[in-house]
Amino acid sequence: MFEKGNKNQRYITLVVLILAVLGLSGGGYFYYQTATGIIQNTGYLEEKILELGSKNIALAEDLKKEQEKNGIFETQIGEIAGTVDTLDKLAKTDKELLQKYSKVYFLNEHYAPEALSLIPAEFLYEKTLSNSSGQVKEMQIHAKVLPNLVNLLSVAQKDGMDLKIISAYRSFGEQSILKGAYTVNYGSGANTFSADQGYSEHQLGTTIDFTTTSIGASFSGFSKTKEYEWLVQNAYKYGFIISYSKDNTYYQFEPWHWRFVGKSLAKRLYEEKQNFYDLEQRIIDSYLINIFD
Repeated sequence: MFEKGNKNQRYITLVVLILAVLGLSGGGYFYYQTATGIIQNTGYLEEKILELGSKNIALAEDLKKEQEKNGIFETQIGEIAGTVDTLDKLAKTDKELLQKYSKVYFLNEHYAPEALSLIPAEFLYEKTLSNSSGQVKEMQIHAKVLPNLVNLLSVAQKDGMDLKIISAYRSFGEQSILKGAYTVNYGSGANTFSADQGYSEHQLGTTIDFTTTSIGASFSGFSKTKEYEWLVQNAYKYGFIISYSKDNTYYQFEPWHWRFVGKSLAKRLYEEKQNFYDLEQRIIDSYLINIFD
């Protein structure tokens, strides 16, 4: 009987049989109508459930699309925020730090680094009293460069190097006095190794001159020392590069003169065997944002 009837008929028959077993066969027609109503209502509910299920699927798809849109918006907002942060960081970074000076760009007499810090005396060539007033000779460097310089010198010491600093930050006025003294002693020849005031990298506060205890202020023979070779192989790791290499067209070869340009740019120059002054300024400028990272 269950196999021959349709689905609803089978349900009705089943309900009737159940009612009969329970002793409710009296008033069978009433129960039959009741069972029929139940089945009809069940079919209606099934249709509603299917209908709601379809609506839920559609809503889920709509929700997914909105979530995807929100994800895109969040990404765009993140990119915009990142751009704003980058621009803000760049705006707060001194634009002069990676400019080509030395007969190219000019620093006026009012320029000074944003902050200077004293170089620890243990790294200086001259640690004794330096003038009649009894003042100890002090040397300064850009405050954000100092940690890199200290790391460089500390590792050099551990490697058995006798690196000492003989010159660091010099103001516009100090450079003018120094160049005047060189001009008196060497005449026009001073132009081959000393920058005019306003064209010296030392005014940036990111440049230092190295020597050793044995060589001192003469710098003679520094390129033949193990300390110079150590700098050639390791200085870039701390963001320093040699400004005036053997083949530069600005000044004579100055193996003692090293400038901080940031680790990223220094690494590129080292790996590609390039000179700072040979790069286009627009390429150099792209490294300014990360100069102290």
